[in-house]
Amino acid sequence: MITEEYYSEISNRFGNIKRARGTFLYTEKGVRVTDLYLEQGRAVLGWGNDNGTNGTSGFLKFKNIINRGLTGSFNTDFSKQLDRAVSDLLNANCKAFVFSTEENLDKAAFSISKKPVAFVPWMGLVCGGAKVEDFECVKIIPPLPWTQNIYVLAVRDDITTLFFGERHNGAVCAAIARSIYDLIAAIPQRKEKHWFLYDTVLKNYFTRKGPYLYPKMKEERYDDFVRHCLDCNIAISPDYNITSIVPFGADKGVFTLLKNNPWQE
Repeated sequence: MITEEYYSEISNRFGNIKRARGTFLYTEKGVRVTDLYLEQGRAVLGWGNDNGTNGTSGFLKFKNIINRGLTGSFNTDFSKQLDRAVSDLLNANCKAFVFSTEENLDKAAFSISKKPVAFVPWMGLVCGGAKVEDFECVKIIPPLPWTQNIYVLAVRDDITTLFFGERHNGAVCAAIARSIYDLIAAIPQRKEKHWFLYDTVLKNYFTRKGPYLYPKMKEERYDDFVRHCLDCNIAISPDYNITSIVPFGADKGVFTLLKNNPWQE
């Protein structure tokens, strides 16, 4: 299902989204939708402006930096803060390069590595069991739920690069860095015991690895399952190849409609 069709399905059922908080979308028709898509994982810490289950404090940082007028293309100290944030995340000395498209990110990554790896929260470096010391560069999607796509490429300090990242203003760099530090704080707080709670319902439809949900049904039936979940006030990933995410901190009751009205393939 393409993204525009997916959001039209949501609007047609519930009206526009009026508020987003934690793992929930609050709609125009007064229905609370449980969000397992979470902006392709960009909202994995939750929607909102604070730490913990309600989101990242990156947006508060963003607001504060905007108030200082640092929204131009000039150099600021915040690019160095982003370097430190990705270095702390990966426990290695790195430089951070920011891109606005995945295509540009991949082009840069493959220019310095035949097998660039990706960092996935609670899964580590994903590529054939790579370890930190094995990588040359790491692709990171920061946990900052932003309408425009933001991608970060962390490159080891000892690797020579022939490219520069795109120029982003200080407020954006500061928000990305803050969101990464919020992720670092959240990683040890969220564990298997917080995710398996929902298996009694979700295991019928997904294979779970950590907080990530991989659909069990055939791909050609997946769009029907997406619509069925929306009928049960649950928003899963509209793309068969993009994982859904366990709604950390949500009451198990959010899956009652799906439990009482199971989907049949």
